[in-house]
Amino acid sequence: MIVSHTRKFIFIKTRKVSGTSMEISLSRACGGEDIITPISYEDELVRLDLGGCLPQNYGDTGEQRWRDLIHARKSSAPWFKPKGRCYNHMPATEVRQLLGPETWGSYFKFTMERHPYEKVISSVYYHARRKAKWDMEQELERVLEKGQYANYPLYCEDGRPLVDFVVNFERLDADLATLGERLDFDVAGNYPQTKHGYRSDRRPARELLSDAAKERIYHHCRLEFELFGFER
Repeated sequence: MIVSHTRKFIFIKTRKVSGTSMEISLSRACGGEDIITPISYEDELVRLDLGGCLPQNYGDTGEQRWRDLIHARKSSAPWFKPKGRCYNHMPATEVRQLLGPETWGSYFKFTMERHPYEKVISSVYYHARRKAKWDMEQELERVLEKGQYANYPLYCEDGRPLVDFVVNFERLDADLATLGERLDFDVAGNYPQTKHGYRSDRRPARELLSDAAKERIYHHCRLEFELFGFER
């Protein structure tokens, strides 16, 4: 999650939609008063190398220690877990409460979304990334049971989006260009590729999922299908 007082925008981070890449890009447009929540140590190193602002102002007494570990590229950093009042994947309702109605109402708010089938398959490969051998059906069942691929609770309230703009992963280039114009910052030109090498089977997700799995995903993410017109 990023709150930029410098450029008056709020980014609500969702799951399995290239949100970390977005955060790294946006952090290059941030100033010292902006709120930037931590990401993984490996991704923080990418952000450091690209010249983005590191996590700050998220409300943890260990903020400086986390930044020092990243700058020093300390191998102990992965075991340091920064926490604060602001955090990764913080729902819009909580961000609104934190900032207050005046700031929330006056800032430009946006998020990212993706076809639910694709989010599920992306989650399967991501969670199995460190396993030498794994079974697709077993990993798929774990993802479906957890249900964390549904993003709408992060940016909706009572079924209504609380954001002004949604970047659609299926038209990423065009939407990044639109966002860049709105923010007066080259989002696409500063956009790295992170967490993209885990998926070995690049066939469309609908070809990898059974009809039963698709039905479960549809019922869990029905609002996303309706809001964005995703095909079943």
